Amino acid sequence: MGSHSAESMDFCASGSRFWRIEAGLVAGRQQIIIHAGFHRCASTAVQDMLRARRTAIEATGTALLLREDLQGWLTGRQLRLLYRHQDDSLVSSLRLKLVASMLQRIRADRIVISEELLLGLMPGVRDPGFYPHFGNFMRAMKRLAKSFDVDLRLVARRPDRFLESAYAFRVRQGLREAFPDYVARIGEQDVSWLRLVREVERAGLTANTRFTCLESWPKERAGHAVLEFLGLDTVAGDTPIKLSGNPSWSADRLQATLEAPLQVAFTDVERTAFLSRLTADNAAFLAHPMVNAPADAWRD
Repeated sequence: MGSHSAESMDFCASGSRFWRIEAGLVAGRQQIIIHAGFHRCASTAVQDMLRARRTAIEATGTALLLREDLQGWLTGRQLRLLYRHQDDSLVSSLRLKLVASMLQRIRADRIVISEELLLGLMPGVRDPGFYPHFGNFMRAMKRLAKSFDVDLRLVARRPDRFLESAYAFRVRQGLREAFPDYVARIGEQDVSWLRLVREVERAGLTANTRFTCLESWPKERAGHAVLEFLGLDTVAGDTPIKLSGNPSWSADRLQATLEAPLQVAFTDVERTAFLSRLTADNAAFLAHPMVNAPADAWRD
């Protein structure tokens, strides 16, 4: 490690905890492992599991950044805005410089970041489409990879279950419309993980990026699978690690919350038709070299 000065010091708040960040402390390229979600793909469960093992993770010389660590306007907040990146924008260039400066000052050769809001808001909240800003995020990662060894880790879910889970979450947050209306606002034609794989290819980051599927994790050892996926298997231990995130809501509970007889999920006929339209995309996604999941991960 290089020498450092006590000057140019910043802090990244984490509740009552603080990361100490010192300029010039780390020499050479740092490894940045970014788990960027997606929403409703066990992100909360992963982050809870990482939070519970923060001490063990940090003991390996790895810095861990979760949502509570990314609050500072001139530090973590800029990282959470990279999904707005535009290559020809001065604002985007400044934002990247601020993010790079924050990362370079962290006292660690490896940094693990887990935060689904790096990709923008959940689909169907503001913008139409299925992660419409993913390409912007990937172009920002391409720029960031000029200064760091960037490794992206992304967790997908069978598309029909993703949409139903996202809808249920939005109902819990106050949404009061039927499931078909919610899906229509996103646009069924856009709901393909393969499209996001193509964005990674266009950014030239296939060697830096790995996808996995929520359904491929073994229930009793799901935590071990996640830690291995994030390069943290040395802190797993031998005890089974279950993941426990946000509880799911039944159709009856959703109906009671909506206070109206609205459709809250795919009908059997709609589900079959929806998955049929995605048969080729899903097969190509699961077979892609970037995807760490069996070919039958999304079969019933």
